[in-house]
Amino acid sequence: METKLKRTNGITLIALIITIIVLLILAGVALATLTGQGNIIGNAENAVGKYNNSLTGEQQLLNEIEKYFIEHTNGDDNIPKVDENGLAKENVTITTDEENVQIVIPKGFAPAILNESNSTYSEPGQDGSVKEIMPYEEWFNITADQINNGIVIVDHAITYDNGKETGKVPDFNEFVWVPITDSSKFTTIKWEGKSAADTTFWDEETTEYNNMVNSVLNNKGFYIGRYEASNDGNDIAQSKRNQDVWVAASFEIANSASENNVIANTHLIYGIEWDSTLNWLIGNAIISSSTDNTTKTIDIDDIQNDSSSWGNFSASTGDALVDSGEEQTTGYSEYWKANNIYDIAGNVWEWTKEECSVGGQYRIIRGGFYYYNGDRYPVAYREAMDKMATDPYQRIPC
Repeated sequence: METKLKRTNGITLIALIITIIVLLILAGVALATLTGQGNIIGNAENAVGKYNNSLTGEQQLLNEIEKYFIEHTNGDDNIPKVDENGLAKENVTITTDEENVQIVIPKGFAPAILNESNSTYSEPGQDGSVKEIMPYEEWFNITADQINNGIVIVDHAITYDNGKETGKVPDFNEFVWVPITDSSKFTTIKWEGKSAADTTFWDEETTEYNNMVNSVLNNKGFYIGRYEASNDGNDIAQSKRNQDVWVAASFEIANSASENNVIANTHLIYGIEWDSTLNWLIGNAIISSSTDNTTKTIDIDDIQNDSSSWGNFSASTGDALVDSGEEQTTGYSEYWKANNIYDIAGNVWEWTKEECSVGGQYRIIRGGFYYYNGDRYPVAYREAMDKMATDPYQRIPC
């Protein structure tokens, strides 16, 4: 019995010793795993470090986002950049992913959403009236395509007659941004074909002219009235829908009415601005064609030879023929527009600041006239008038 017990104890002791040795070996392996290269503790410490770094990076990102919203909503001085009506309290520049395509929303204005498809752009035949102003947080989502199609801005919070009338007389002026992506796009053009002038014409380089050019090149664009000018009742020019066009006005009256506007930095259009607007429309704007219920992209022939398919002339074509050949109110036809600008072709002549005589006695009128055909006086055509004349039939060779 003792021998058996000794053997049993011996085996048990040996087994215990072996177990301890195995445990020691395992402990050594574990310790090496925990403390050696690629060890668990080291990996855990690295993971913690990376996690802390990710928190730091995440916080930096959150700080940048917060800074962006502060800069574009409240400004550095914590004052909102729009007033209670959603109009800009200072000039706001909107850039896009496309190089040099941008828009400046002037103080007191906001981009507009048009009625057709809740969009910023309406094609021929579509309702181009203003539905509402664009919320400020959406301004920075404006795309290059929207800008190239003609963004409309307004200077009021979109009410009509303060709610007193039927909605025919808007309280707001409307303008369209003409993007100028580089200096070569801003130039006076001597159009060929029927629009070629047999005389010299130019914009007088006054302080106002030079300031205008610098502004256009610095801001990469300028605004043009969406409609032909109408009288606000105080001999101030306005750009509003459904208004009687201001006719029988001399150059001096038109010039004064533009410069004395309640809207800052407005002036009667220069020839270089007119030409640059037309150049922007070519290959870009959608107009009605010479066939009913069809559209086309405007080409140079529509500008310099025959504008009958997209303006009010005595022999307009296609959809533009409806109610043409007579003087109409501003924005009368949805087929008389291009890139959201109405009646730049036809309806009534437009005074410009272009001259064709020393001393500026004779000024250039542009755009054509409802009484004549669009192939006789297309939108690019230059005609001369004495600056004191008030009758569009008093045109004379320059």
